[in-house]
Amino acid sequence: MNGYLLDTDAVLLLSFQSERAPPSLRDALAQAPLRVSLVSAIEMAIKHSIGKLALSPAYELNFANGFLESLNELSASLLPVEVEHIDVLNRLPMMHRDPFDRLLISQALVEGLTLVSGDRKFALYPGLPLLRI
Repeated sequence: MNGYLLDTDAVLLLSFQSERAPPSLRDALAQAPLRVSLVSAIEMAIKHSIGKLALSPAYELNFANGFLESLNELSASLLPVEVEHIDVLNRLPMMHRDPFDRLLISQALVEGLTLVSGDRKFALYPGLPLLRI
């Protein structure tokens, strides 16, 4: 395994409600490198800007710095969006309609990462390694 890719909900849980994360999840995540996609930053910024997501004051002052601070606190590295991810996205079966989640699935498949999510629809994708939260 190359590590874990946190979906946006996992990023939010671990960044802002870590006490709600089961110890077994924290233990599992400590065993391999953590990655957070730029896609999650985009999703969070969009939801925040339309009033669907409240974020900490650090994000209010400067979203980029707040997001990078969260990555640092999670000991996670940023996963950029690459053309190869988009190629897989283009061929990905339409079992899930959320464009952010579909791109995260594509990234996990290309990079050989286990996707950390509570979204049950992710299990519909064969070959996608999943760690459920």
